[in-house]
Amino acid sequence: MTSIFAEDQTSFATVDDAAATDAFPDYLARMGEQLAELKAGLHAMLGLVPGERVLDVGCGTGADVRLLAGEVGETGRAEGVDNSRQLIDKARLLTPLSARNLRYQVADAHRLPFADATFDVARSERVLMHLAEPAAAVAELARVTRPGGRVLIADPDHGMWALDLPDRSLARTLTAWWFDFIANPWVARTGPVLAKAAGLVDVRTRLFPIVFDDLAAADAMTGLNALGPAAAAQGVVPIEVADEFVESLRRRQEEGTFFMCGAVIATVGRVPAPC
Repeated sequence: MTSIFAEDQTSFATVDDAAATDAFPDYLARMGEQLAELKAGLHAMLGLVPGERVLDVGCGTGADVRLLAGEVGETGRAEGVDNSRQLIDKARLLTPLSARNLRYQVADAHRLPFADATFDVARSERVLMHLAEPAAAVAELARVTRPGGRVLIADPDHGMWALDLPDRSLARTLTAWWFDFIANPWVARTGPVLAKAAGLVDVRTRLFPIVFDDLAAADAMTGLNALGPAAAAQGVVPIEVADEFVESLRRRQEEGTFFMCGAVIATVGRVPAPC
């Protein structure tokens, strides 16, 4: 199974151009399982009720869209958009033919193909960190949401990862270097600013912890196993230092003492009524 953190596989902005065509759908499936508690918290923040129209921007393979469709019921509608034809095709394959209240389409988060005030709720999860213009994407979420409707954005803050290893300085140096490959690694902490800039009111923010006590689980989300070799290959650290980093990870896993934590920051706001 190919990691999205392999060379040239780190950007969801160009999924369809990636050489490892299975990497991104596999990653999304694994993350859905790892982040079940986070998902429940985010859906609670939305406060969906039957009959509402909800949009998921950056829907990937559609797992959240299918869940949202169940929450709004037959009288509601859930739509998912993603810039990847590959992921949208996968989402359609995974959706039962009997599901009538949901739809997927390929679209750019910066230019959504919907009229103003089309939806009651719009959300974007783990997407802004990959985008060229996060502020423009949040403005689009607000534009397509009706007055009184809710907009939610959520991303990991990649400046908050903490990895417990004997050499704390090395752990800090390598993780900071690694996550800077993401287009907007710190965008999550700007959520309130982005929401208010898009005109949202009643803005609230929650922090959801992510805790890994298993190396494989941490690797699925962060590509941790590839970090050491990549750092050595690019001259960030000598090969012997990278090897010791990898060995430290292996030892912690074997001893049952592996620990890594981080956080997802979620911001929700309401589209104001016209003056």
